[in-house]
Amino acid sequence: MGYYTVDNLPCEIGTHFIDSSIEKIALGMDIRSFKKVDEFIDFLKKLRNNSEIICSVIFLQASKEVILNRYNLTRRKHPVEESTLLQSIRKEREIMAGVKELSTGIIDTSCDKPKELIEKLKIVLGLDVDIKDINIHIQSFGFKYGIPIDVDLVFDVRFLPNPYYLDELRPKSGLDREVSDYVMSFDISQEFYAKLMDMLDFLIPNYIKEGKKHLTIGIGCSGGKHRSVTFAELLYKELSEIENLNVYVNHREKERGNW
Repeated sequence: MGYYTVDNLPCEIGTHFIDSSIEKIALGMDIRSFKKVDEFIDFLKKLRNNSEIICSVIFLQASKEVILNRYNLTRRKHPVEESTLLQSIRKEREIMAGVKELSTGIIDTSCDKPKELIEKLKIVLGLDVDIKDINIHIQSFGFKYGIPIDVDLVFDVRFLPNPYYLDELRPKSGLDREVSDYVMSFDISQEFYAKLMDMLDFLIPNYIKEGKKHLTIGIGCSGGKHRSVTFAELLYKELSEIENLNVYVNHREKERGNW
């Protein structure tokens, strides 16, 4: 994408890039880049206080299980020294929580292939131009595959009529008009969606007022293919029309190959 990239960069060296003549720079930083989180916060303030610099912080995360597996495969030592690898990962999450709150975009890499990560980066980098009051991430999922990590709100739509039991709709998904129309053809679906939007209309402005920068909404059904996808897409479409929101949608079971 045309960025000059530097990985594992210490914060104290990062300040030298502020006055650089290079137009597009991507700095890869993690818990090894600073002794205290305050160092990163100070570095970020210097970037954001410079009117000639447009800066985004993209926070990459993954589930504990995936991180454990990655360390086991690479046999690398975790930079945070605790009695077990799992405790090191938990401690790292605690330390990096402050950085996460300052980020302009969050990407969960648990199920991503390199090509998929590139596409997500392209979307999140669009925040450079238009930073909104809050970033809302909507994710559909199937309960039989487990509830997603790091979701703020979870809504269960398994009580709605299930297109899975109709032979002509079973192979399709909530991305298909026929499935979406079927799910929303029932009064109970319309009523629940109205109540859900009413709740979000109340919650989102109060989250913004409280200073929350990221809100993740999980919509779950049995397999994560029909009802949850329908509702996730409807929420995405309606919330995207609100000017002060950055809204993203993804369908976990599609990304995992469970459809």
